[in-house]
Amino acid sequence: MKEEFKTYLEAIDISRPIRDKIETIYKFFQKICPDEITDIFVTDYLNKEGMRQYDNLWFFSKGYFMEAKQFLTNDDFDITPAKNILKYLQIVKKDYDFDKATELSRMSLNIRFDAAITGNFKASKKNCDYLKDIILNHIKPNLKQ
Repeated sequence: MKEEFKTYLEAIDISRPIRDKIETIYKFFQKICPDEITDIFVTDYLNKEGMRQYDNLWFFSKGYFMEAKQFLTNDDFDITPAKNILKYLQIVKKDYDFDKATELSRMSLNIRFDAAITGNFKASKKNCDYLKDIILNHIKPNLKQ
């Protein structure tokens, strides 16, 4: 796995066993994606007890979005072309200025593709900065005009 992916996973407190699972999923997507995988994002949120929970795993390439749904317990994968097919996006943020995340920062992103397919992203703490980068680098350029 790319070093920058490992750095990201460590920054959002992903444990070694979960990183190993992500590595396996990354290798799977490398086999089916025609492009080089350039970015990664793990959806996360804080539960009622304040513990971080990880939900879905996303990978991005120049031309594709890939998702592993409920990746800790399921093998449910999809891939969709990304070029100019996003029709809608909604960003909801709390205690986040879209510049620098804090321990209180929270953000969610909901997107809708042409084919009524949706994607949902959640981020807490430092992960908000990474979700911002996904929005700017992959979501915004693929909004349909």
